[in-house]
Amino acid sequence: MPSALAGTLERARSTFASISLGQKVVIGLLLIGLLLGGFFFYSWITAPTQAPLFSNLAASDASAIVEELNAEGVAYELADGGTTIMVAKDKVYDLRLTMSGKGLPAGQDTGYALLDEQGITTSEFQQQVTYQRALEGELSNTLEALAGVNSAVVHVALPEDEVFVTDKAEPTASVLLDLAPGTQLSGEQIQAVTNLVSSSVQDMDPEQVTVADASGRVLSAPGTGITAAAGDARSQVEQEYENRLAASAQKILDSVVGPNNSVVSVRADVDLSKRNTTSETYNYDNGTPPVSEQKTTENYTGSGVPVGGVLGPENMPDAANNAGGGASNYQKESTTANNAVGKTTEVTEDAPGDLRRLTVSVVMNDAVAGNLNQQQMTNLMTTAVGLDPARGDDITVASMPFDDTAAKNAAQAMEAAREAEASEQMWSMIRTGGIAAGIALVVLIVWLRSRRGREEVEEDYEPLELDDDMLAELDRLRVSSTREEVELTDAQLELEAAERAKVRGEISTMVSERPDEVAAMLRGWLSENKS
Repeated sequence: MPSALAGTLERARSTFASISLGQKVVIGLLLIGLLLGGFFFYSWITAPTQAPLFSNLAASDASAIVEELNAEGVAYELADGGTTIMVAKDKVYDLRLTMSGKGLPAGQDTGYALLDEQGITTSEFQQQVTYQRALEGELSNTLEALAGVNSAVVHVALPEDEVFVTDKAEPTASVLLDLAPGTQLSGEQIQAVTNLVSSSVQDMDPEQVTVADASGRVLSAPGTGITAAAGDARSQVEQEYENRLAASAQKILDSVVGPNNSVVSVRADVDLSKRNTTSETYNYDNGTPPVSEQKTTENYTGSGVPVGGVLGPENMPDAANNAGGGASNYQKESTTANNAVGKTTEVTEDAPGDLRRLTVSVVMNDAVAGNLNQQQMTNLMTTAVGLDPARGDDITVASMPFDDTAAKNAAQAMEAAREAEASEQMWSMIRTGGIAAGIALVVLIVWLRSRRGREEVEEDYEPLELDDDMLAELDRLRVSSTREEVELTDAQLELEAAERAKVRGEISTMVSERPDEVAAMLRGWLSENKS
């Protein structure tokens, strides 16, 4: 072993032997804590990152995959109620290939994959049924891609093609959606479902699609249309319009009476009906030549009594006096002209969203707005929201005392929560400080006890009293041990041996009585020799 390493180990061994039992316990606890911390840190650093191997698995597929993983000794975790299997991120692709080679997950063939299984001996009926199943599977997979839809079941009724039938039946479809907990489809989403299904089937109208959820609520049905969607659209338009007007009025009120001292309520009646109007107008400009003109003239010239008069005996001809006679003629003209007439056709389509009536209610805190001019505030609010009295709009502005009990309770609850949080933080700091103080106190007590033990040992020692002869002999022995030996005569050797025996006896007596002082002195000599 190298001398430097041996010296270091010797000093460490002597230092450890010189400390007290309490210090050894504290050092041991610190070493154990460091080892445990290092172990947990190493485990956290070296832990593999988990990634999903498969998700949305059926129970049978999940069980089969877990059995294969257990057989291969691969660590895994189950998530999402057992439908997701998590494995180490660096093994995901290898395991997927391995499971795919074993036909896992098996699942069920749906969609257009069913058409791959048809043979040349498949009948027309089987082809039709398989096509219908494939279409239903594809629609189910498409609808399951929507956010909030866990699973979807689609049934399509396709009418048979018949030659001698005038009225052909229309295809229909029904959709059952299993929604995620807390998910509710809006009217726009229901409309999207019906459009997706109807657009995927030939000659299917969106009105022929029935949509229901897993709880049995009908979201859309034939004949009624998507009433939920229409209601949602109306509510959304009205709510956006009301919120916009209320925000405009509330901004003015907050500047006048201050925040939380006024409330504005706006009710808008919006007409969402869609209208188409067609009007035709004809006009004629004077002086414009006609497109075509036809003139007819009739003339007559002859003799005899003209036919006419009042029927009666007075007008009866007789042979003697009224034999008839005389000349007569007439002329008749008629003109037909087709004039060029201008024609204007106007088609007007009214967009939905026309405002029928608007009502506004404004309430202000009487403690703040009691001295305000009510008429001035009414005029201000009328202008802010754009009221039209001719349309039947109405506004009411009032000052009333506000009930601030809820606000006070909320403020007290918030203050109590802040105090509780501050108290919890304070106690947490006190606990942390107490633990740190306890550890420091234990270390201080151990250090004081070890120091007191060393002081007691030093107090027990008394200074070593040596006479001059002993000191001279010890010094001669120390010096002679460090220089080369010289040859002496027999008489000198005998005399020196007698003196050495005497000094050795005295040193033995001193060592037996004062072993610590002698050891300290010898260590000092050794250190001087080394230097």
